[in-house]
This record gives sequence, C-alpha cells and structure tokens, in this order.
Amino acid sequence: MRGFSFREQIRDLWMLGLAPACLARLPWPLAYAGCRFLARFAHMFREPTEAAAAIAPNYLPIVDIKAFKRDVRTVWLLDAVDLYLSRRRRTDWLPRHVEVRGAWPRSGAFVALSFHYGHGLWVSRDLRRNGRDSVLVSARFERSAFKRLPVRYRYGVARMGEVERISGEPNAYRPGVRDKLLDALRRGVAVLGVFDMPPRLAPRGQWPVHFLGKPTSLPDGMLALAIDAGVPIVPCWVEVDLVRGRRILVIGEAIAHEPVAQTLAQLADTLNRLIRAQPAAWLFWNELPTWIHDAQSLHDAQASSNPAEEDRVSAADPTANSES
Repeated sequence: MRGFSFREQIRDLWMLGLAPACLARLPWPLAYAGCRFLARFAHMFREPTEAAAAIAPNYLPIVDIKAFKRDVRTVWLLDAVDLYLSRRRRTDWLPRHVEVRGAWPRSGAFVALSFHYGHGLWVSRDLRRNGRDSVLVSARFERSAFKRLPVRYRYGVARMGEVERISGEPNAYRPGVRDKLLDALRRGVAVLGVFDMPPRLAPRGQWPVHFLGKPTSLPDGMLALAIDAGVPIVPCWVEVDLVRGRRILVIGEAIAHEPVAQTLAQLADTLNRLIRAQPAAWLFWNELPTWIHDAQSLHDAQASSNPAEEDRVSAADPTANSES
C-alpha cells in the first residue's frame, strides 16, 4: 500500500473540491468551457485517465490518444461538477443542459438498470422530478479503504449523502440487502442499480456475455430481484455530448427479465453500443482486462456444456471473436 502523500491530498482537494465547486457556480457555457480547459492538464484525474488510455486502444480504434485523454478528464471532472451543482438545488431540479429522452413507468415499482457510463446523479434527480422515491444499490463505502486518501473518502461520502437526499430513501449497501430491496419494491419504490459489474466486484451469479469483441460477463442479481418482486426492468443511462457540454438521460423501454441469458445479452449489446459511441464516457476501463480474464472460465464452461449455444451467441455478436 502506498504511503500518505500531502501533495496527493492537495491535488485531490483541487480536482474534487475547489475546481468543480467553483465551476458549478458559473453559467453553464462558462462552466463547461472551464471543464474543457482544465481537462488539458495531465494532473487532473491522472489515474483513471492513464488507465483508459492504456487499455481502450486495445479494444477500440482510438486514433488521437491526446484528445481521448482530454475527453476522459472532462467526463470525470463533469461528474464532480454535477455533485456541487446538485447540492445547491432543490431535489427535483434538472438543468437545461440535461435532456431527457423516454419516460419512467407511470405507476408501480420497477428496477432501473444503469451502467458505469456517463453521470448517474441525473438518473436519481429525474426520478425525483417525476415524484418517484428510489433506492440506490451500492458497494459499502468503507473508511478503512481510504486511510491514506481522506479527501477522496470525504468526497465519496458527500456523493452518497447527496444521492440519499435526492432519492428520499437510504442507500442499500451490499451485501445483505435483498430483503430491504424487496420491501422497497413492495412499497412502490424504484430500485436503481449499476449493472456492469465484473466478477471481481460481483462474484456471484455471473453469466457469460460478449461486448467490445471479447468474452465478458454480467451478474444476474438485479434480474433475480425483479423476477422475485414481479416488477419490470428499465434500462437507463446518461450520454455525454463533449462538443456542447450537454447530457442526455436516456430512459429505455421496459424489458422482460426472462429468459435471463437473453436479457443479459440484450443489456450487453446496449453497453457495447454506448462504449463504442463514446469510449471516454465509460468509467470502468481499468477493470476490463481482469474482467475478461475472470469471465473466460464461464465461457469455457458454457462451450463445453453446450457448444451449439456458444456458437449461436457468438454469431449474434459479430464482434465477439474478432479484434476491434
């Protein structure tokens, strides 16, 4: 484990606190211009940027690495600016630079499935704008994991607190939240989960899928929850327009949760399309190599038990067995 670095804390305080807080107080065109300007500097969000720049070109044709890095920094900085924008406004506020396409179910509970793509606060805010309480499913945020990174810990706590303020319900921290989530759905509360979780972070219930031309996997926990509760699944995500600085919250049509394999393949296709369209907006590039490695055993088991099924799935995804 690396040691405590005073210099690193100053950098974190700048990029997670001072810079986004100041930008959030500007009119949005000026705020976005400021984001793009600061995204020129290598010290801004260095770790996720370098990880994305090292990994993404192995799977996608990233022609201009310098421009790609700037886009990655912009996405991460916008995510921080969103927090400070959100904390200053009433819970049902949505800014003009966030466009909504689609609509939530008019009544009844549902499971909203999103990805580590774009910016999630606007999903919670639009649910609140439509009068819907929601519960965010998240990994536990342990102080012990941030002993040497106190600024990042406080920032993370602030984000989780803001989600609870918007949502009207306490966050549900894995593991051991199934009964709590079922109770929320019985009360008509929407459950919001981030779905693209690799085996390292969600080891149970992984199913083999393909995206980015590689054998990967997705967990079935949220689908199982929806099946048991008898509620629909609604895919949703936030697209980032890096030219104009706008965000587009897309609310998909409710989809069937059975058969599970088919639904997971459909969600993987959506994720594949989003990443290919705007690779800088995906926040999980650092996980992908290990993800592919860990998922290989699932694909091997599927191929050995049902070779015809593996051939069918590969044929359905023309990039599944090709280098991008």
